[in-house]
Amino acid sequence: MKAVVLAAGRGERLWPLTETRPKPLLPIANKPIVERTIEAIADAGIRQVILVVGFKSETIRERFGDGGKVNCEIEYVKQRTPRGTADAVAAAGDELKAEDRFLVMYGDDYYEKRVVKDFLAKAQLDEGISIATAPVEDSSPFGVIETKNGRVAKIREKLPKRAPGLVNAGLYLMTKSVFSAIEKTKRSKRGEFELTDSLRILISQGENIGVHELDRAQWLGISYPWDLLEANERAIISEKESLSKGKVEEGVHIEGSVVLEEGSVVKEGSRLEGPLIVGRECEIGPNAYLRPFSSLGENVKVGAACEVKNSIIMAETKIPHLSYVGDSILGEGCSLGAGTITANLRFDNAKVKSRVRGALVASNRRKLGAILGDKVKTGINVSILPGVKIGSGAWLGPGAIVEKDVVSGARIRAS
Repeated sequence: MKAVVLAAGRGERLWPLTETRPKPLLPIANKPIVERTIEAIADAGIRQVILVVGFKSETIRERFGDGGKVNCEIEYVKQRTPRGTADAVAAAGDELKAEDRFLVMYGDDYYEKRVVKDFLAKAQLDEGISIATAPVEDSSPFGVIETKNGRVAKIREKLPKRAPGLVNAGLYLMTKSVFSAIEKTKRSKRGEFELTDSLRILISQGENIGVHELDRAQWLGISYPWDLLEANERAIISEKESLSKGKVEEGVHIEGSVVLEEGSVVKEGSRLEGPLIVGRECEIGPNAYLRPFSSLGENVKVGAACEVKNSIIMAETKIPHLSYVGDSILGEGCSLGAGTITANLRFDNAKVKSRVRGALVASNRRKLGAILGDKVKTGINVSILPGVKIGSGAWLGPGAIVEKDVVSGARIRAS
């Protein structure tokens, strides 16, 4: 059996993190989203993977090559124009001619490692197509799957307001019948050819489509930057075991599960509270404080009297001294001046909203800090308010109080 992984998405709602990389390469617990997806496929015994790529496809090819590093044989198919999930599956049609059944999986959502194995154990007992669903508290961003007797009864459009429900988890066991349905699929209101619309066509023709519900912890749809924080937390918890390949000086306190990769140093007076992950060649302290659910990429510095809490810090970023980073995501190669603070809590304790493509979107999080693109620099004593995004390459001058999003490459001075 072959697996098709849809990894052509740009991820515009994740700006500024996706300015310089495709969404599938965003890191969760120091590993790209799509790499976790491929590992789940390999864990199920599938070794032939077709990656449908698009935006910045060369970066994905450079990461995975022929698949040897992830224990798979990888073929690449280019979706030249992002025209939706049905079009992405159709792009892999030639590579699937000899397959009676094949797996289709989104490459930009979070999946727990056993999810494919567990899904296939049930789905392969069905005669035709099967899809995975997952329960969520807010189904409005996804649309709802209605089921009856273990089959899909109806696929509903996205709801206008927040409501719980079962949603499509982006994991399918397909048959060749999907290609004839894709040929009949018309553009949706979003201007795309949707795979769910192709499934609607098959249902209208009387085809039974099996449905298997995933556990709530097995899948998370990633639409916004704060979804990455939740996925990061889940992935870090799944690591479970402590690992120390680095150097820990005397006077360091470590509590809980902490992964400390090779070449990293934790200097005296620092406190690390797991679960958390510190990548290779990092420098922590002296007197630094790393709190749970933080992940630090390669060659990150968290220096004297700095605190990092529940955050994703990407490779080569420096937080040298006297700074606080909480519930935030910092891209690669950022540099924070002394006294930089990411505020993560509103005065009124209301849930934080953040602007996405010009509109305020509820994060449904009481605590949410800043989202920085790559190579952002701050001067001393910069304060960034909750939910604010800073575009790649922006500079925030000394003493600046940043209350709204900053475009890429901007130069901001204190007022």
